[in-house]
Amino acid sequence: MASCGDKKDTLPALEDICVRYICKNLSDLTYLDLSGPKTRRKWKFPYPEFHITPRPAQKILLQLCKRNALDDERMSLFSAEYLNLISPTIKETNVSAEALRALRDFRLSNLSVVNLPNVNLNSVLGCLGEWTLRNLTSLNVTGISILTGMNIPIFFPLGRFKNLQLLNVSRTEFSTTDLQIVADDLPNVQFLNISRTSVSDVSPLLSMRDRLTGLIMHRLELEQKEDVENLLSVVVQLHQLRTLDVSDKPRPSGSRLDAVDILCSADILPCLVSIDLSGNQFGLKLEDARLLIKNHPNLAFAGFASWLSSHEHELEGIHRLSLKYPDIIMLGDRGDQLLLNTLTRNKDRAIYLQNALHSIFEATSNRETLKPDLLQTVVAFLHTKGTLWCTTIYSLAEFARLLPKAVLRVMRLHLRRVEMILAGTAVIYNLTRGEQSCQLPLEVLNRAVRMTLTAMEKFPNNRQLQKNCFLTLCSDTLLYRATFNCNQCCELVFNNLIAFDDMHMKRMGVAIISILAAEITTAGLSELARDRRRIQCLLAYIAEKCLLIADLNDLGPVIPNYLSQVRLRAEGTPIFDTTLRFTLSALWNLTDECPEACMGFVEECGLRIYEKVLKRFADQDEEVKNHVYTKCLGLLNNVAEVDQTRNTLLVDSLMDFFFKMLRHPSIQISYFAAGIVAHLSCLKDDVWMAALQSSKESHIKLLGQSVCCWQPPQYEMVAYRSFEPFEQLVLHPQSRLEVHLWAVWAIHHILTRKEARYVPTLRNCKRLLNFLRYVTSADETVLCANSLQRQHCSTQESTDDQLRQPETISTLSLPTHPDPTNTTILDSSEGSTGIQSTSGTPNPCPGYAGDAVAFSDRKSSCTLIQDRTKRSLSSGSVGTVFDQTEPVRKTAAGVSAFVGPDTSQLECARLIRRLATEIIAAVDRHSSNSTAETLGAAGPSTGEDGLT
Repeated sequence: MASCGDKKDTLPALEDICVRYICKNLSDLTYLDLSGPKTRRKWKFPYPEFHITPRPAQKILLQLCKRNALDDERMSLFSAEYLNLISPTIKETNVSAEALRALRDFRLSNLSVVNLPNVNLNSVLGCLGEWTLRNLTSLNVTGISILTGMNIPIFFPLGRFKNLQLLNVSRTEFSTTDLQIVADDLPNVQFLNISRTSVSDVSPLLSMRDRLTGLIMHRLELEQKEDVENLLSVVVQLHQLRTLDVSDKPRPSGSRLDAVDILCSADILPCLVSIDLSGNQFGLKLEDARLLIKNHPNLAFAGFASWLSSHEHELEGIHRLSLKYPDIIMLGDRGDQLLLNTLTRNKDRAIYLQNALHSIFEATSNRETLKPDLLQTVVAFLHTKGTLWCTTIYSLAEFARLLPKAVLRVMRLHLRRVEMILAGTAVIYNLTRGEQSCQLPLEVLNRAVRMTLTAMEKFPNNRQLQKNCFLTLCSDTLLYRATFNCNQCCELVFNNLIAFDDMHMKRMGVAIISILAAEITTAGLSELARDRRRIQCLLAYIAEKCLLIADLNDLGPVIPNYLSQVRLRAEGTPIFDTTLRFTLSALWNLTDECPEACMGFVEECGLRIYEKVLKRFADQDEEVKNHVYTKCLGLLNNVAEVDQTRNTLLVDSLMDFFFKMLRHPSIQISYFAAGIVAHLSCLKDDVWMAALQSSKESHIKLLGQSVCCWQPPQYEMVAYRSFEPFEQLVLHPQSRLEVHLWAVWAIHHILTRKEARYVPTLRNCKRLLNFLRYVTSADETVLCANSLQRQHCSTQESTDDQLRQPETISTLSLPTHPDPTNTTILDSSEGSTGIQSTSGTPNPCPGYAGDAVAFSDRKSSCTLIQDRTKRSLSSGSVGTVFDQTEPVRKTAAGVSAFVGPDTSQLECARLIRRLATEIIAAVDRHSSNSTAETLGAAGPSTGEDGLT
C-alpha cells in the first residue's frame, strides 16, 4: 500500500528546490512598479513572454503563506499577466479582500481559502470570475466567517456553484439552515465537511442520500442525547457513503444507542471504506467494533481513538483486533502501531493527539527497549503541520523514508498548545532516557533535542514542562551524541535556574551546564558570563551547600545582594552532594579561557566564597576533600591565567594554601596548585612583595621540586581547549625554568593520553613548538643559566637595560633560525576542545628573536651569566595555611637564591629536556605519517601509539 507522500525519491524535486529559492529570494527576483495609480510588485522575468505554469505558481503561493510572507503587495505578483492558477491555496495570512480580486482573472477548478482573518465568505465569492462560479468543483473555506458585519448569514450566494462537488465549511458559523440551502441548491455536492460548525440537526442530508459519498462531521455541537440519536438514525440511511467521520470529543462510557445494531449490520453502508468513531459518542462496545469490521469487508480505515472505556480489556481488544486485520489502518489507545496511526492521521484534533501522547507515555514508562519510530512521530507531531494520509508504517527504515515527505508536516499548529507540548515532552523523555538514546538514529535524536529546546523557549513559565525538558537533557549520552545549539541550551537552563527555586531542577541544571560549558566556544562563554546573574546563581548554590551564617559576615564589609537571599544554616558540616559536585564543575568549565567569566567570578565574591569552601572541607573525609580541592583549584587556575584577575590571588591565606598543596600526595591537587603558582610567578616582584609576606622564590623552588617528584597518572587529569596558555606562560618575560617545567610536563601528560587529538593542536602553536625544539637542543647548564638570569633581572631592574645590550650576551632564548638537524614538516591542523580546561586568554607574547646564543658559546655564556648574578636574600615572618601549613614566609631559609645552578635546578633541566624530546618525537612522527598519507604511501611505523 502507498500513500500520497510515499515516493521512492529521497532528494527534493528540482521544482521544489526552485520554489524554495524563489520564496527565499523574492525581493531580488521582483521589483516595485510605482508608475501606475497603485504600487504593484512585478516579476523580473528573463524575457517578456515568460509565464509560470499552474503547479509551480501554486506551490510558490502556498510556500509564501507558510513563511508568513504573503501580503497585499506580494499578492499582486499572482496576476494572470505572469502566471496561471487552477487550484490555489491561500491560508493563514493577512491578505485583504481587495488583494484577492487577482483571482478573478483565473479559471479555477479548486479553491482553498483557510483561516483568513480579514475576509468573509461574501468577499471571497466576490473575487471569483463568472467561469469559476459556474465550473468550480471544490471549495474549502475552513475558518472563514460566513456572517456579515451585522451577523446575518450570507450563505445564499453558494447556490451559484452549480457544479460544486466538494464543500468544506468546517470551523465556521455554518448552521442547520445553511445545510438545508446546500442540500437544496447544490445538486452535485458529493463530499461535505461540516466539522466544528453550529449544525444541530443533520436531517437535510436525507435529500442527498443517493449522491453523498463522503461526510465529515467531527465534533458537532450535539449536547442532547436526542440529537445524537437523530444523527445516527440519519447516517445509517446514507447508503452511498464511502467515507464517514462521526468522531467527537471523548465521552465517558454511557449508554449504548439502539441504532448501533443497525450501524454494524452487513446491509447498512455497504460501500463503506473509511469510518472514524473516535470519541465513541454512540457508546459502541468491543463486540460492536468486531461486528462492524466483519460486516464491512471493504474497510481500509477504522478510528477507535480516545474511547474512555472503564474496561481495560476493551482497549486491549481493539489492539488485538488490529492484529487480526493487518490490512486495515486502525486508531486506538493501546499498541504502538495504533498510537502511531493516531498521531499521523490527525491534523487539528488535539484531544486525540493528547490522549495518544498520554497513552504512549504510560506504555513506555516501564519499557527497557523502545521503538525509535515512536519518537520520530512524536517529534514530528510536535514540530510540524500537515496531514499524512498513509497506510501501515512497516519499519524504521520505511518510516525514515516517509519522514521528510510527510511526518515533518504533521501538526505544527499544536506547538502553541501548552497541554499538548507538556504531554509531548514527557513522551520524549521516556523515549530518550538511559541507553535508549544510544539506539536512536542520530537525526531523530537531534530533532528531539531541538524540539525540547523549542518547547522551553515557547513556555518559559511552565515549571512542569521545564522539568520534563530538564529530565530529557540531563543525559550524558544525549548531550555528547546529539548536535544542537549548546549556547541556546545553556541560556535556557540558566533562565530556569534563575526563575525557579526547585531542588530537582538545580541538580539537573548544573549537571547540564557542567557538560555543555566545555563544548561552547570561548566567545560563547563570554556571552553567557555577561549576565552576572548566572555566575551569582552558581555561587549561591555553593554558598548554600558549604557556608554557615557566621561565614557570611567574614566575607567582607560589602556582601553582594544575591548572597543575602541565600538560605544558610546556623551550624553543621558542608553538604557534599551531586548538586555541589556539578556546580563546581560548571563554574570550572565556564571560566575556561574566558576572562569575562573569571572577572565575574572575582567581582561576585567568588574568591572569598571559595576560600571559605576550602577551609570548611579541610577536616572532611579525604576522598570528599580531594574532590572539592581539585575542582576549586582547577577554577582558580583559570583565574590565574587571566591577566586582569591574576593578582587577585595574591592573598596570604590562599598563597599559603597553594604552597601546601604543591606537596599534596594527590597529583591532581598538586598539579593545579603548581599551575596557579606558575602563572603567579610571572607577576613582577614588586607586585608580589606589595601584596604578600611570603617569598616568591620559595614558591618557585618548591614548584620545580614538586614537578620532579610527580609520577604520571594513567588517566587524563584535565583537557585543554588550546595550548595558548602554555605558550603565553613559557614566553612570558618573567617566566623561569621551574615554570617552563610545569608547562612542558602538562603538555607531555595530555599528549601521552590523547596524541591524535593534541598533536595537531600543538603543531599550530609555532612559537611554542620552536621553544620545545630549543629546549631539546640546549644542555642543562644553559637552561639553568637562563633561569638564573631571569631571576637576577627580576631583582635588579636597574641593570636590566645594560644586560640587554647587543654586544653583551645576556638572556637565553630560542634561536632565530632553528638547528638544521632538527628540521621537520609542520602542517596546520584544527585544534580540539576539551571538557575541563585551565587555559587563559590570548594576549600578545614577547618573542625571543634577537637574543639567541650560539650553541658553541653555551659554556662561556653560562659562565658570563653566573658571574653577573648576585645573591639576594630577604627576611620576614612565619604564617600558616588554615592553621595547617608550614611556614613559607620571607626568611632566608625559604628563599632559593644562588649564584649557580643547584641540584634541584639541574634536575628540573634534565626532566624538561627529556619531556620536550618525547613531545617533539611525537610531533615529528605525526608529521611523517601525515606526509605519507598525503602522498598516498604508507609511512614507517614505530609500533607505538603514544609517547615513551
